Amino acid sequence: MSQPGQNTSLSLSARLTCYLGPPATVLLTSLASPKAGLLSPLACLPTAGFYLKWREANRKDPSKRAELEPLVWTYVVQGTLGVSVVLLAQMGICRIASSLLFESDLMRKDFWQEFGRSTISGLTPTQLSYRSQLASSWQNWVFNAALSFIAAGLFEETLKYLPIAYARRRERKAEATEPNRRRSRAYLDYVLAGALSFGLNETLLTLFSACQNETGSKLAVTVSERLVFGCLGHLLPAVLTALRAIRRDYCGDQLSWWSVVGPSALLHGTFDFLVFSFSALEGNVGWIHPTGLRNVTAMLGLCSGVIGTAAWLVKQEWDDLKYRFGKW
Repeated sequence: MSQPGQNTSLSLSARLTCYLGPPATVLLTSLASPKAGLLSPLACLPTAGFYLKWREANRKDPSKRAELEPLVWTYVVQGTLGVSVVLLAQMGICRIASSLLFESDLMRKDFWQEFGRSTISGLTPTQLSYRSQLASSWQNWVFNAALSFIAAGLFEETLKYLPIAYARRRERKAEATEPNRRRSRAYLDYVLAGALSFGLNETLLTLFSACQNETGSKLAVTVSERLVFGCLGHLLPAVLTALRAIRRDYCGDQLSWWSVVGPSALLHGTFDFLVFSFSALEGNVGWIHPTGLRNVTAMLGLCSGVIGTAAWLVKQEWDDLKYRFGKW
């Protein structure tokens, strides 16, 4: 029997966060960039879609879903404290990598100056030539690998795993008083809440940067890429991690932490490395969107392949759990 009220109760602070958070986000974005502020509601669409899906599933079978209150705070904490900690860790990894790769202080300074550019408009031919030399250097390719697989892939997927660790601890405590409790879908709810929050931050940053440097069709393409590829690139690895964690904790499979998180970290790292590689192939240090038709087509095709691989792995895990649980 449907129990629409179960799992949906919210404290006053959580309700205020839900009511005031979205308009505050739009307002703050608008203060930084009015154009980005107008587009910022688009960044909230995946979160709104997740909530509607959760609400529908919770009405059908609330016994398997996570409670709404901890999902709200998972979203908030992941998008603020979690993102801040990961950014600090990523900055540390990148600084260490650049110190090891560039022995000259001058070259290291030049590298970071070029890495920090969000546009190359206005650069002289001499500056573009020097930038291209840095982009083609083996140091830049190694740096991109460290940035993609360690700073981004490993650290960000570890951040997305933390809500699962929290849900696991929460469920074990609850099982002491409710022996038959089995919220097998709760891991998915928690991990998606965390991943969507992280993705919201990245999408807002992308919108801000794009609105500063792009207009018209180019801006539309960037926004579309971020909403489709960026969203799927975050959510599919997160879901894969959750499904493998469900196998470990609910099916008794002997999976280590790396066995749970590792495939997602590698997929994430591969996606990011491809993106940085095509930027470097056009003579750029860091991320500047490729402009050549061949490079753009190849980049989107290969990134689609990574996303397709992630989707295939998710389906394999899903079908396996469906076989074990029945209609789970």
